[in-house]
Amino acid sequence: MPIKQLAENTAPQKLLLTVYDYHRMGAAGVFEKKSRVELINGEIYTMSPLSPSHNAHVDKISRFFHRALYDKALVRTQGSVQIDEYTEPEPDIVILQQCEDYYSSSQPSIADIHLVIEVAVNSLQTDRGIKKKQYARAAVPEYWIVIPQRRLIEVYKKPTEGEYQEKNTYHINDEWLFMPFHLRVKGQDLLL
Repeated sequence: MPIKQLAENTAPQKLLLTVYDYHRMGAAGVFEKKSRVELINGEIYTMSPLSPSHNAHVDKISRFFHRALYDKALVRTQGSVQIDEYTEPEPDIVILQQCEDYYSSSQPSIADIHLVIEVAVNSLQTDRGIKKKQYARAAVPEYWIVIPQRRLIEVYKKPTEGEYQEKNTYHINDEWLFMPFHLRVKGQDLLL
């Protein structure tokens, strides 16, 4: 009787994947010939297709930061970063601490991240929603969303208790300072 009663009172539980599980699935070929995916909060999400506009903006942003931060930071383009045990997103651009082995022995962690940038051609809802929450909760110091169709950049700073406390919106002719490197950034550096 106690076993039956326990079974009746037990709600179904979600099985969350760890980053370790996710990597094992990838090594086993589970994601071959499938859409691009990323792990967020233990769940696998498909990623938006990479359009020509998306790729062009990622290339332009990457080129800007490579030139501006050469020998000061590592610029990772469309690679993964481990946020916690259950989350490994693949942001469009990440500005990382320099690392002699280029993070070949382990994924970059939160302490290594200066900035995450997403280019929102077909992903604005996800980038402003689940991804922004995840980055804020993990205390990523700055998170930028480049929105080509609107020709603007949303800059989020000061993560506290899972929320960014500061949001600024910049347009193509605006200029602001990326403080970790005292780098002047213009909207036209990131937008086509």
